[in-house]
Amino acid sequence: MAITYDKLFFQAFNCLPNESKSLEEYSKDELIRLINILKNGIETLNSDKLIENEDYGLGIIAENDNDLQIFQEFCLKNFLPISHENCHVSSTCDQAMIEHYLTTGINHLRSEYAMIILLKNVQPIESSLLPDEKGFSLNNKIYKYQLKILHQDKHETHEELLIKIRENLLGEIFVIDHDDHASIPSLPAPKQPQFVSIFPHTQIACWPLPRRRDLNRFQQDLGVTHILTLLNHKEINNTNICHHIESAGIESIQIPIEGGDLSVFTSSQTTIDMLMERLPAVRDLLLNSTVEKPVKMIIHCSAGLHRTGTITYLLLRLCHFDFNRALLIINRTRAITARQVGRKRIDAAENHLLPKIP
Repeated sequence: MAITYDKLFFQAFNCLPNESKSLEEYSKDELIRLINILKNGIETLNSDKLIENEDYGLGIIAENDNDLQIFQEFCLKNFLPISHENCHVSSTCDQAMIEHYLTTGINHLRSEYAMIILLKNVQPIESSLLPDEKGFSLNNKIYKYQLKILHQDKHETHEELLIKIRENLLGEIFVIDHDDHASIPSLPAPKQPQFVSIFPHTQIACWPLPRRRDLNRFQQDLGVTHILTLLNHKEINNTNICHHIESAGIESIQIPIEGGDLSVFTSSQTTIDMLMERLPAVRDLLLNSTVEKPVKMIIHCSAGLHRTGTITYLLLRLCHFDFNRALLIINRTRAITARQVGRKRIDAAENHLLPKIP
């Protein structure tokens, strides 16, 4: 259930010690407390609306309507979000288009990049006219992003352009394979899981260890049906997370993995045996959802990065998504997971684990 202004004001005025008094009778400290609740609540409302708005993503400029429509359909098929307001039919990319895109096409709470795609025969703007690094502020902190303009070469297919887009979205963190958490982009995280529909009745989301107080909301407000926990046995016992998940009316699935180190996925026979035994059932669950029994699954470990990214990729490959689509799905549900999982873990999942799972 999303918060509304009515609920916000009810919550705010309920915090005051005496509801029978008129507003003029409250002390200065009481009114400051009320104002702070309203201020924080309104910021939350605005943030939630921004996160829920789906008209953010790539800007696309095409030479004609047919090219634009074909590429929009191609993007949707490949789990690339589009800013439809910033899709144009034009032979050139101009400064006005860029400025409009930077103010309307980017979800500043979820994206550290801004990307405009120029299809064949569209002339790019001069590089000297491109804006410098942009920024936005939240809670007195500045967050930055860069504009990228990718041009489809004359003989470049959409699939080849897709690879170029994917590499730019995932960036150097994926290519260089940083494992340190300090390399995570400095971005405010979404307040709730961002689900991606991978089949008509199946949605998945990557997420860190859920907080106990969020589980009822996940079930009641978001309709979460399953949570796949990748914590090791000690972490599960210490957090009691699987019990809390079941208490919230969500089906708990456990695949205990010792940790996120690369060696766990390449040298731990215990992990390999566990994945061979349990992943096929999770794959079948995702593949066989129906309108009567939909699947809306959260996949998590502790930080939602290494184990979560590796196993989500593996599941997507088992569900017949190719390399590019699997990575773009992960990027769309949680960009930090896509960047932090690392190429070496993806290669281990692809070359070492995938062939062993029936």
